[in-house]
Amino acid sequence: MRTHYSALLVLAAVLLPTCAMAGQAAGVGAVLVHSEGEVYLNDRAVGSTVTPSVPLDDVVVRTAQGRAAIALKRGGFLFLDSGSSVRVLGNGVYNFNRIEVLTGSAVVRSDTSTPLVDCENEIRLSDAGTFRFDVRRIPPAGERSCQFRVFAGAAAVPLVTVTNALRAGQTMMCNRRCGDMVPTKEFAREQLDDFDRWAQRMHERLRK
Repeated sequence: MRTHYSALLVLAAVLLPTCAMAGQAAGVGAVLVHSEGEVYLNDRAVGSTVTPSVPLDDVVVRTAQGRAAIALKRGGFLFLDSGSSVRVLGNGVYNFNRIEVLTGSAVVRSDTSTPLVDCENEIRLSDAGTFRFDVRRIPPAGERSCQFRVFAGAAAVPLVTVTNALRAGQTMMCNRRCGDMVPTKEFAREQLDDFDRWAQRMHERLRK
C-alpha cells in the first residue's frame, strides 16, 4: 500500500536539512576515498589504494572487478559494488550531491547529507539513512529498472501526479514508464548480502 499520507512528513525530513543550510557555502564536493581492484574515473584506471582522495564533479565512476567508496558533500558516503557505475555531479552551489546510478549496485549512507539520486526516478533521501539501489535489465526487451530499498531513514519519490513516501523497511521498483502505478512493498532489513556487509564495514572504517 502506498504511503501517500506520510509524503509531507518525508519531504520535510528530506528538504529541511538542505533549507537550513541555504545561503552557506557549498563546501567540499564528493571525493573518491577508497578503491580496490579495477576502478575507473571516466574510463581512466585508478590504482588500488586506501585513500586516493580524488575530487569528483560530473565524473562517471565505474568498477569492474573492484569496489569503491566516495565521500559525499556535507557528509555521508556512496559505495559501489563490482560491475557498477554512477555519475557523480558536484551540483553547483547546492549543499548536496546529485548522483545518477547507471549500472549495478550502490549503497548510500547519507549521515549528515541529503543526496539527490536518479535511478529511473528522482529520489530524495533524508539524512541519517541507509539506502540501496540495484539497476536491472528486464527481458526480453532489456528495459531498465531500479530496485530501491530503504534500510534506515526516509525517502520521497516524486511520480507523475503523486509522491511515494518510503520509510525504513520499504522498497519499490523505479521505472519511468510505470507512471503512478508503482507499489511500495515491505522487505526484511536484516537480510544482507556480501556487498551490504562490505559497505557497513567500510562505513565504520571511514567514519573513524
